[in-house]
Amino acid sequence: MSEYKFSKLEELARKQAALCKVFSSTRRILIIWALIDEEKAVTEIARSVGASMQSASQHLRLMKDKGVLTSRKDGQAVLYRIAENELMQNCTILKQSPLPEKQGRDEKPLGSKHLF
Repeated sequence: MSEYKFSKLEELARKQAALCKVFSSTRRILIIWALIDEEKAVTEIARSVGASMQSASQHLRLMKDKGVLTSRKDGQAVLYRIAENELMQNCTILKQSPLPEKQGRDEKPLGSKHLF
């Protein structure tokens, strides 16, 4: 393999490793699931995933910085949604939420009273 091809592969591997670190947090996976069908405000996300506003904001900021989420202001509220980019298009496994409103209304969330 040429030096050029190896350096390109190495850069791709570096990006993949950085993305994997973003999803090394249970709370961040829950945030992705909370945002699958609609954008939400920080307060709603925090409540949905059982996190404090401060903790949720930190997770959201990191995920936005890494290109996983985007945000927009709506008056005083900041609304977050999953980014529509190549990075997230390749994360289809994360979009397979086990949550009841995603599967059927009769099923219960996976052991948390706060989930969505």
